[in-house]
Amino acid sequence: MKTFKLLLLFVCAITIMGCNKSDYSVSGVYVMSFKNEYSIATDTLVIQSYNLAAGTYQVERRDGYHRIRDGKTLPKEYRQEHWMATFDKDKQVLQETIYGRQIYIKDDGRSLSFGGIYRKID
Repeated sequence: MKTFKLLLLFVCAITIMGCNKSDYSVSGVYVMSFKNEYSIATDTLVIQSYNLAAGTYQVERRDGYHRIRDGKTLPKEYRQEHWMATFDKDKQVLQETIYGRQIYIKDDGRSLSFGGIYRKID
């Protein structure tokens, strides 16, 4: 009987740990690429949980782009930014308050919208 109680307690603990995983749809690496008459670019967003209890995340944006001038593709340039954002579960949006950036999490959990559609790669 004692073994059964311990086994039941273990199963309950595992179930509770599995249910508390609330970070599954936000953290990850998201990519987008595009081309127009002025540039060719790849954009990456790396979103990592900073404090799950407070719902804060660290966002890193990495851009690599070629400018196109007079039909010529110029050498690749890079840009990198870091900021903190707060996740609103009801609206499914990451909000950064200094510049007013908002990253919308799509319903599928595998993509997000931030000036274009980013796809999750991990």
